[in-house]
Amino acid sequence: MNDLSGKKLLILGGSYQHRKIVKKAKELGIETYLTDYLDTERSPAKQMADHRYMINITETDALIELCKKENIDGIIAPYLDVTQLPYFEICKAMGYPCFGDEYQHKILTDKREFTGFCREHGTDVIPSYTVEQIERNEVEYPILIKPADSRGSRGQTVCRSINDVEKAIRFAKSESRSGGVIAEKYMGRNNDIQLAYIVIDGEPILYKVEDRYSGEPADGLDKIAIACVSPSVHEKLYREKADKKVKEMIRALKLKNSPVFIQAFMDGETARLYDPGIRMPGDDYDDAHKILTGIDIPELLIRFALTGEMSANTAELIKTTRLDKYAVMILPCLKPGKIKTIEGIDKIKRNTNIVTFSSAYAEGDVVKSENTVKQRFGEFVMTASDKYELKSLIDWLFATLHVYDENGEDMLIAKFDTALLEPYEW
Repeated sequence: MNDLSGKKLLILGGSYQHRKIVKKAKELGIETYLTDYLDTERSPAKQMADHRYMINITETDALIELCKKENIDGIIAPYLDVTQLPYFEICKAMGYPCFGDEYQHKILTDKREFTGFCREHGTDVIPSYTVEQIERNEVEYPILIKPADSRGSRGQTVCRSINDVEKAIRFAKSESRSGGVIAEKYMGRNNDIQLAYIVIDGEPILYKVEDRYSGEPADGLDKIAIACVSPSVHEKLYREKADKKVKEMIRALKLKNSPVFIQAFMDGETARLYDPGIRMPGDDYDDAHKILTGIDIPELLIRFALTGEMSANTAELIKTTRLDKYAVMILPCLKPGKIKTIEGIDKIKRNTNIVTFSSAYAEGDVVKSENTVKQRFGEFVMTASDKYELKSLIDWLFATLHVYDENGEDMLIAKFDTALLEPYEW
């Protein structure tokens, strides 16, 4: 008998990442309530929910009243930065199960707090600089200036001299909730990894290590991921050299049941952590990993939201399971312009190696020069048995997909170079 059937779940945010939450909740017989500030046609997960609301996720007082009125049993917001603090505030007010307390959310949502916590607990981070050091020219350029708390690579600038700094600081402040700014060594575009840990009954378990590839500086997309590959080419090295230290740092936070998301750079044999979240990565990898491993992360998170517990059986499965195929996410971007026609989607959907597909744009939409994730056309999640099949699949994707502007020119840019797959083992 399904112990969750008939429960009421509020989902914060209707982006495509939350479609799998709505789908799994319905499979479990849960009544789904979803809210964001977007019209239903612009909110993919909202289109699937049983009940839909036009309340911004930052309007916590209104959402608390909604929870009381509808007798909501729990809430969930596991994939997006912007939902993390509203989620905590509503959980606290309503007494719902929550991934962490105020202190834990602070450490895992503020890059400055996180960096300090890492240093206190012996975990490597990217070298950083104070404003005074910059003013005294005691830095080695290039440096990266970014908001202390933002999302989607917004507000970031690579500064190649002191002449770039003042404008970069203003830009970073404009994208920061707190007005805080971070200046650090620019680590380039290579060896960027994403880590996902699941803490179950106080024990952190490494769930995923994936490589993150960014776009070209000439396109203004050098801080935007255009592809992610799992398992990472660095996974063995990371597990040997860094995993133990990172787990000790996570244990020091004293989380009980929670996801922990971390971005890092592999600098030789050193993993330098730089961006945290008390959430899962904001992508559809969960669907591919379920196919390849049987691990059902959406169900794990939904069960926690409604019961406060996570499955010990799932913990054991995460500990013992390793990917023996590739799970890959391709994130093609668009140059500015107005979309006239999109071709190839039907063929792509029929390819059995394409696990999920989502698009942020439709015919008639206008693409602006944002230099952020807003220029992504969509997300293609796929699986492949080896790097040769993977290369062939990605090349086929870009040969099949076309997005034309009003002048008949293809708008797709930031196509992943499959030559980068050569170092992978199988």
